[in-house]
Amino acid sequence: MSEYSFSREVIGEGIRFSTIPMNRFKSDLLMLNLVLPLTRETITGCALVPMMLEKSTRDYPTYQLFSKKLGRMYGASAGSTVQKIGDHLVVTLSVSALNDRYALQGEKLLEESARVLLSMALAPMIENGAFEEKTFRLQVQALQDAIDAEINEKRRFALAQTLRLLFGDEPAGLSRLGYREDLDAMTPVQAAESYARMLDESTIELIHVGPGDPAPARELFREAFAGRTRHPAALPPTLFRKGEGEVKTGCSRFDVTQAKLCLGFRSEVTPQSPLLNPMRMMTAILGGTPTSKLFLNVREKLSLCYYCAASFDRTKGVMVIDSGVEPEKVEQAKAAILEQLRQMQQGDFTDTDMEYARLSLYNTFRSMSESPYTVANYCLGQLLTGTDGTPEDQCARIAAVTREEIMEAARALRLDTEYLLTCGN
Repeated sequence: MSEYSFSREVIGEGIRFSTIPMNRFKSDLLMLNLVLPLTRETITGCALVPMMLEKSTRDYPTYQLFSKKLGRMYGASAGSTVQKIGDHLVVTLSVSALNDRYALQGEKLLEESARVLLSMALAPMIENGAFEEKTFRLQVQALQDAIDAEINEKRRFALAQTLRLLFGDEPAGLSRLGYREDLDAMTPVQAAESYARMLDESTIELIHVGPGDPAPARELFREAFAGRTRHPAALPPTLFRKGEGEVKTGCSRFDVTQAKLCLGFRSEVTPQSPLLNPMRMMTAILGGTPTSKLFLNVREKLSLCYYCAASFDRTKGVMVIDSGVEPEKVEQAKAAILEQLRQMQQGDFTDTDMEYARLSLYNTFRSMSESPYTVANYCLGQLLTGTDGTPEDQCARIAAVTREEIMEAARALRLDTEYLLTCGN
């Protein structure tokens, strides 16, 4: 990971360009990230718009023409994603293409990737203030299907409901995909208005990863945005709250044979906290690996769960334990899970447990250099959480975590939310 080097510069109002030169890759990735406050009123439009931007532009007015353009760039790829990072929404457009040195005719593929990405971001298929009808209808249907799929996949649904209950009225409690009722009522004009608002109000983080020279691409972005007046919205700090008061409870009933029990814990462990890496270690020992305490004890030894795992979200300081249980064993499973956490708080774990957790975390961080996309996403996460350090640095910090720090991290957690998805009407 020592190959990581990083530079970042302002190229416009609310626009920064970062580059991570990595010669191990044979392709270059350009990623344009629109960072916005999370709000109920805007999130559905923000989820829909990038799905249309990746299908066609004024330069490539049909998906077939857009695909042919990418094909001529030696099979380049273009896409979009929407994710939540803390209390912020990130809409990402990206183009990846073969590095220039492999182009048979000497084509400048990195520059051409920048032009394609700018076409996606700045030249959407909008006429008379509305998105093109056919693409709009197709992508509305695709997003409807994605929203419906969350309900159909019960483990994912249970986790989403847990987070919505846990975060309450905090922005992070909103659905990343938006809301079906808002989507059903949306028009091509409203979608175009959402696009304009996103471009006007976002903080823009441009990221290049790969072996190519990013300077020409960077200048193309600088010139493209130079003539545009934008009004980047202030990004409020992400909220971190300590779990206090009564535990919130929720329950949904479906025609299922396996119940889903989720427990949400709050802490004030921020990305900058000295307890961050101890919390990562604690979560791995408790429920993050095949040798974890939840897996070996609650699932294997006591046979109370079909699965039982823990995950920690550093952007909000929350840990969620989710499990699949037989409906009649819910209370037993809950008691057993909380007992394993109590043991962590008291230091009832072995040096071998710690070593397995370290190895698992090492593998996680080392895998972040496997593709330009994982490198870029790691970089973006660091930028938006105000943290520093390469994946190699993270491994060194993990190596220094002590038993006492892991116990302290476990004691920082407070049970905040219980959610149960079970059978019945």
